[in-house]
Amino acid sequence: MKKFILLLIIPITLLVSCGGSNQGVEKQPTSPNQIKDQDIEIQNIEKDWVEFKVKAVGNTMSDMKFDIENIQVNEGSWVRIILINEGEQIAMQHNIVFVNYGARKEVATQAINAGPSMKYVPSNKNIIAASDLAQPGETISLEFKAPKKGNYEFVCTYPGHSESMRGYFIVK
Repeated sequence: MKKFILLLIIPITLLVSCGGSNQGVEKQPTSPNQIKDQDIEIQNIEKDWVEFKVKAVGNTMSDMKFDIENIQVNEGSWVRIILINEGEQIAMQHNIVFVNYGARKEVATQAINAGPSMKYVPSNKNIIAASDLAQPGETISLEFKAPKKGNYEFVCTYPGHSESMRGYFIVK
């Protein structure tokens, strides 16, 4: 009888100590490359882009302006602004800066102190997105995610340009 009990205990002990099936166990990534590949897949998800071509026109302080006065997008959409600087004079450097409604003058005033090293874009919490400076004849782009629903503004913050180069950014 003792032999019979030992014969039953040994196989049961071996079965329990060696483990059973792996069913239901989720396999985790085993190498950094697997984790990296998963991150890349997340980053490559298609975004819904809304694109606008905005021309900066005019060659004097009195005739310069953006050719678009209003830009309207949906909340959370991805916005691509193609800024086309049609100016020819060196003073016709332009950017496009999106700001909270009512902050345009404050941001434009601070831009003067920010100077060329900061591309005339100050550090200000009211700025939503800002492009680089487009030199005369240059085209640049700016990409950003639209903020929450509301009314906003856009402006060129190059010194002296903000009064005539501005518009409204409406998020529905």
